[in-house]
Order: sequence, then C-alpha cells, then structure tokens
Amino acid sequence: MRLTAIVGTHGFLSRIVPRSLALVILLQAICLPGFTGAAPAEQLETPGERRVNFQRKPLDLIPAGARFVEGPPTGWSNLLSFVEVQLTSGDATAVSETVRHYAELFNLVMLANTNQNAAGEFELDRVAIGFSMLIDGKNTVVTSDTQSDLGGGLSLIGRGVLDSNVASLARVEQVARTDNSILIDAPAVFLRDGEHREMVVRHYIWVFPENGNVGTLVWLLDPSPRSAPRPSQLHIVDRKMELLPPNMHEDRVMDVDADKFSVFGIPAKDAFASVRLPPGVTFEMNEAMQRTAGQQNFTAETFADLTTAIAQSLKAGRIAE
Repeated sequence: MRLTAIVGTHGFLSRIVPRSLALVILLQAICLPGFTGAAPAEQLETPGERRVNFQRKPLDLIPAGARFVEGPPTGWSNLLSFVEVQLTSGDATAVSETVRHYAELFNLVMLANTNQNAAGEFELDRVAIGFSMLIDGKNTVVTSDTQSDLGGGLSLIGRGVLDSNVASLARVEQVARTDNSILIDAPAVFLRDGEHREMVVRHYIWVFPENGNVGTLVWLLDPSPRSAPRPSQLHIVDRKMELLPPNMHEDRVMDVDADKFSVFGIPAKDAFASVRLPPGVTFEMNEAMQRTAGQQNFTAETFADLTTAIAQSLKAGRIAE
C-alpha cells in the first residue's frame, strides 16, 4: 500500500488522498507560522515494486565529502534533518570545555533523494544518514579516514569521537521499505522520569508521487522487554507524534548527567540524553495506529495497516497546544 503526501515548499499537511478509492478528503489547515501543507494517502502496490523490502538492515550512510550550507547537497533532493547538539540541560556546568567542544562539533544529518519512474511518478530513491562538521564555511559529511583530505584537521581525540559517532550509526536500521516510503528505527538516549534511558525514535518517511515532496513523521518507542505488551512489539512511550518541517534544522537540547562521567571526566555512552522528540506539528495516534506503530517487524499486510492508521491519525488533525 502506498502512502502519498503533498508536503508543500512552505508546508506540512492539508489533505489525504486515498487514490485506490478515487476519493479526496480535505483536511483542516494544520499550520505553524509560515507553513501550510499536506498529508499521506493510500494506494495498492503492484507485486513487482522493486524497492519493497521488509527485512531489517542498517540504513545507508551518506558518502563522505557531501557539502551543503542550508539545503541538500548535490545528488540529494531533500535535507530531512540537520541536528546541532546543545549541552544545556541538567549538569551542564560539569562538562569540561574539551568534552563540550567535541560533543558539539559534529552534526547529525539525514538526507533523502527522490527520482521519477518511467511513468513520471516520483519515488523514494534512497535515505541515508551521517555526521558532518563545518569546513570552510560548509557543512561537510566526514569520517575519521576522510576528514583530513576534506580539510577537517581533527586531532587524535577528535578522530576518536568521530569514529565512535559513525560506528553508532550501524544501529540505525531500515525496518520496512516500499517505492514511496521507508520506516527507520534510530536508537537514542532520552531523559525519561529523571533517568537517561535508551529509546528508539521511529521515523516514517514518504514521498508524494506527483511532485516529489517528502514528509517525515516521528514517534518514541521503548525497547525494554519489561515494557513491551508482547515480544513482537516495542512499547509506545507516548501516543503523541511529530510531523517534522521540511529542511529541518534542530538545536537539540541534551541533558547532562554528571554521575555518568569517569573520574577522568570521560562521559559514558548515556551521559547525554535528548529531552524531547524533534519539534514539529503534534498529532495523536488513533487506536489502530497504537496497535501497529510499535511492531518489531512488518509484512506487506501489517505495513499496509500502519500506513492506513497513519493516514487516519493525521486526518483527525493536530493536537491543540
């Protein structure tokens, strides 16, 4: 089943189009300042769709050397997210200048590229992730092996931090894939009930075939077995989900736990934690989505169920602030 979306140059969400029923359902305007937009709709896939895959696999990495300022770099159609870390919550004053410098030096980047098939419809060609740093005034995707040739000039400590960052991306997984959409699980440490806990940020990313615009919806899952309703599911932390703006630049506030530093001032992997999901337009999952949004793995049928539930949840409208 295909999720199609109109996500305008300045917008989020304005309608759902169940094309298999030839029905257009207009939604209320759902706006942030300067944004108007559109939502997903469903259409049955043909059996031979070439990108359909329901096996978990690591998400592709952005090739080193991709450079950009505001929009996507050459070879990519969409900058989905650009994250700059800010260590400003919790025990922020306990962080040494050296640790702060390297924690805030690298930026998390997610890119997408769309292309057109023989019928002229846009498809989701690829989605990839990586870390960038500022080199000669441009954000440049780097690895420790390539940063020197690209002008990064990192020290031994900097290369070690970057190595660790890039290695962590191997845990970011593609969960399900169609020609028009992709479901991604990204492990991340979050502040929950005063503790730093490992969670999963699930991303649903889709493209609208008629114009190539891309939408991103995220929600938070708890992978702890004790929290799961059953072994095949992750626990849904909150029924709220965020529809992200296009070309999202986020200053991500991170909480610092001084108890998770060694006597030498070296932070443990869970010393820093996000305090909230990336901000966007907030929606609430309906009951059908709550049954499917936390599944560990998907088949064509269950992914179609998730697609339908997302469309219905977005159709119900944003949550009033």
